[in-house]
Amino acid sequence: MKFYFTCPMVKEDFASDDYSLQEGHRIAEDEHGGKKLMGSVVLNSECPLCGQKHQYEVKDVMCPISRGKNEE
Repeated sequence: MKFYFTCPMVKEDFASDDYSLQEGHRIAEDEHGGKKLMGSVVLNSECPLCGQKHQYEVKDVMCPISRGKNEE
């Protein structure tokens, strides 16, 4: 599944399916009983916009549904 990331260097979005969830991730429960994933996601290959490898907090990664698209 492709996720969307924002390149911190050029401030533009791009899609990639070449990422990994880092060790130490966990599920946290909020005050309403909802659950969310906490942790970091790292690109396995270089950013297509700037050529660097980036690491993101899970909260900063966008799924296709949250962007209004349903891409595989």
